[in-house]
Amino acid sequence: MQSGKLERLNIISDKTPTMELLDYNYRGIRLGRMVIGSGVAVIQILLYQILMIYNMERLTQQTQIWDIALPLDSMIPLIPESAWVYFLYIPSLIIPALLDIPMQRFLRYALSLALAASLSSILFALLPLRIFFEPYQCLELSCMALDVLRSADAGVNIFPSLHASQCLLACIILFNSRDYLSNKSIPWLLTLLIYLPIVLSTLLTKQHFFIDLPAGFLMATFCWFLAGKLIKPQDEY
Repeated sequence: MQSGKLERLNIISDKTPTMELLDYNYRGIRLGRMVIGSGVAVIQILLYQILMIYNMERLTQQTQIWDIALPLDSMIPLIPESAWVYFLYIPSLIIPALLDIPMQRFLRYALSLALAASLSSILFALLPLRIFFEPYQCLELSCMALDVLRSADAGVNIFPSLHASQCLLACIILFNSRDYLSNKSIPWLLTLLIYLPIVLSTLLTKQHFFIDLPAGFLMATFCWFLAGKLIKPQDEY
């Protein structure tokens, strides 16, 4: 078993033309990852905004709105400063594109993000769910940031939480590829310092109910395995 693992590592480290295409240091691969990552982000943002406008109109006319709030939701305080962390969501999803991991693993990650956004959008458009923001009085800069956040995310695309879903996907690809990273503590650091606070910020800004988060985690798990069926990693021997 040990010799097989060493043989696999030797194959991966061999800079043959085939393996070069999986190497992050290959110039075209670096550019390709950034184009793919940025493209997925732009398309998702546009789709999200279109759905928000549609859902605002739909849910304004709909008389019955499902209440999925739990007692825990009323216990969670509103912390306007969390809006700044919330804004890190899209930039944080680009991080895996910057690390030295095999190209096909990155493609699986990108496909997982696209699947999560697509399937979640279907649920956004069908389910009668909405968060009614409670009024608050605050003149600080963080409160202005929260106002900007709520104008861009009006609390109608909530179940499942895309923040929870796609942050978990970023964590999965980092942990899944940690053997390729020179510093194996990176996955833990990014999870603790970036992704975990982003997920928590969805509750502290009152942009999501608690139940939206486990629903997002389940969506991420499904999309990761589905993407794995569609993209077979060539770097696994």
